[in-house]
Amino acid sequence: MKTTNAVQAAIRFLEGRESTLPEISAAINMEPRKCSNLLGGLLRTGTLTRTGRMRLYVYSLSPNCVTPEQLYSERIRVVHKILANQSRITFKDVNELLNETRWAVRHFLDEACMRKDLVKQGKQGFFLSFSHYESYVENMHKERMAKRRVICAAYRAARRVSKPKICAQQPEVQTAEINIVCEECRQNWQGYQVHKIFGSGARA
Repeated sequence: MKTTNAVQAAIRFLEGRESTLPEISAAINMEPRKCSNLLGGLLRTGTLTRTGRMRLYVYSLSPNCVTPEQLYSERIRVVHKILANQSRITFKDVNELLNETRWAVRHFLDEACMRKDLVKQGKQGFFLSFSHYESYVENMHKERMAKRRVICAAYRAARRVSKPKICAQQPEVQTAEINIVCEECRQNWQGYQVHKIFGSGARA
């Protein structure tokens, strides 16, 4: 973290100028020996070029060097282009989009939020502004309500369809069987009168 900040400070200091080791070390507040090691690493990566002789070296940015400000501008341009077509973007989306290390992406997003080029809202992601976040929340609420209405309507329709089937599946109530012989005997008054005369204890 400290080394990366020193690299960015050195690159910013050398933008549009040439300078020697003592001037650079004083500008970025670093010991000359450590600053020499730092500049050596930047030379090996092609970020800096060096002219002159030992102890009189003059350092300058390579013509093909991308400054931190240019790098930030390019990254934020790419993210804003994506947010022009969608309401939010997550850390994972930015990581895949920039194809950088997680530390570099996190540092970029922190800087973007500090500059107010992006707005972070917890785990929901990053937005162009707070108004965009409010619009996102409102749209999500409308989508949830619409989905809930669709589910309720489908449930009611399913209930209407299944209700007659349930009634049809219920067993029919069977009527008690009527003993036709006994019913005829009840209606035969002549036999009733004979029964009254002889009684139930009569023998043939």
